[in-house]
Amino acid sequence: MDDKEIKGRADAEVNRITELLIDAGISERRIKLLNPVIVNTAWMKAKLDDAREAVKNSQIVIAYDNGGNQKGIRINPLFTGYEALWKSYMSGMTKILECLPDEKIEAETKVVENPKSMLEIVRNKHKKDA
Repeated sequence: MDDKEIKGRADAEVNRITELLIDAGISERRIKLLNPVIVNTAWMKAKLDDAREAVKNSQIVIAYDNGGNQKGIRINPLFTGYEALWKSYMSGMTKILECLPDEKIEAETKVVENPKSMLEIVRNKHKKDA
């Protein structure tokens, strides 16, 4: 991927995160203060998307031969780089999410449990109607 495309995807992610913060009632001043975290986290997301594609078709471990009888198997550097980038991305997202009120986080991350049977669906409907 070229730098222009990565920048475009990163800019779209910056806008998405900024809108989320604005919708949550975070002050403009605080958002400006968070801007370096938002920009770098968005860039990491774009790079992770590309790295995921590269990692998808790669082996987890690869053979190596450094010469001088130094041969063996090691973890593919693609995976090591992806993992490091992922940890940095999650650190940035954690800082961003820490700014959101608890109610907003719960609403954004609410997990809907699927009923296991038709009987459970009917029982849940009766509980709501009562």
